[in-house]
Amino acid sequence: MAPDDPGQTGQHRVVIVWGGFGGLFAARALRHRDVTITLVDRAQHHLFQPLLYQVATGILSEGQIAAPLRDVLKRHRNVQCVLADVVDVDVPGRRAVTAAPPMITRAP
Repeated sequence: MAPDDPGQTGQHRVVIVWGGFGGLFAARALRHRDVTITLVDRAQHHLFQPLLYQVATGILSEGQIAAPLRDVLKRHRNVQCVLADVVDVDVPGRRAVTAAPPMITRAP
């Protein structure tokens, strides 16, 4: 274990899977707690889906409804955002098994 490992200091570690509304509310609720939070999501942004129809009609741009997770949580000192895909949860080992998110390719 590294000297700055939260497990060594007795501090609890929390893993939040996905940065949707539930993930963001959980991170905000734990903002002032003595825990280390790792938010794992396959995308690096939070998509505000209720406004998708306004993007489809051209009223808003995509950037106006898709905020980067790190920007949304930048004031939360105990939150670390990780770009990964959770593929399994090892309950006895108390770990989330992650893999690199699939690459999105565009047709030429």
